[in-house]
Amino acid sequence: KTTQTQGVPVATQWVLSGARNDAQKSAIKSVLLIVCRKDGKKGTGFALAQGGLIVTNSHVVGSCAAQELVAASSLGRQIVFSGFIRDTNRDLALLCPTTPVVDGLQLAADGNPQIETEIETWGYPLSYQNFAPILSRGYVAGYWERTYKQDDGRPGHAVKHLIINGAFNPGNSGGPLIDRSTGKVIGIVVEKWGLYSPMAETVINGLPKSGLQTNGGFQHRDEHGNVTSVSNEAAISMVLKEFYDASQVMIGEAISVSELSAFLKEKQQSLGCKQS
Repeated sequence: KTTQTQGVPVATQWVLSGARNDAQKSAIKSVLLIVCRKDGKKGTGFALAQGGLIVTNSHVVGSCAAQELVAASSLGRQIVFSGFIRDTNRDLALLCPTTPVVDGLQLAADGNPQIETEIETWGYPLSYQNFAPILSRGYVAGYWERTYKQDDGRPGHAVKHLIINGAFNPGNSGGPLIDRSTGKVIGIVVEKWGLYSPMAETVINGLPKSGLQTNGGFQHRDEHGNVTSVSNEAAISMVLKEFYDASQVMIGEAISVSELSAFLKEKQQSLGCKQS
């Protein structure tokens, strides 16, 4: 049970008290913990200052419908969504909360921050799931073009990414990349760079699906508290996945705010958010 004072989790009050300025306090109040229990994954989202929309990555939403997403604000409020729209090529999603988040962040007009621009992001990395988000800092190190598949399987257009020298981890995905000098969002955290080749992840994910499954008596407790028996191969995969996700080289990527601005221009009206 989380201790609260005047309806706000104590841990969040401590973080707000320790914030250096009003811009940081606004960011802390604007971010959300977002969980898709169906996929067993979580990430970060944030509210926009205008329109009441929540921004996150498409891969954070995963296979969940809007009503299946579990979200909580740093102020301890449960957030329910009435719908969302996604762009798998950009790896972005816009979510409609049924009630607005108190604060929201402004988007930067310039999608070309200078190299060495100091940045920060607030979020919920790794196994951290407290209401109060935690801070990561870094700087813009370069640019990158990414091309993903669209919903229909065709190659998408080149998506502008910012390369960041900073500690991003699983769970930071979908969080706001903030220019420390202006307090405005210049990107959306999307991934970290790892130490291993793509083959390592392929092998790890393939172990539980291999034809040979041997029973070693291992048990696994899922996010609902249910305990199930797993094979040796599945247990090895789980352990290797933890090492794979936790390895860090202090370089990550964020989707440029220019991509989010274009997505908003294309799809915001068709989303038709209605808040009670």
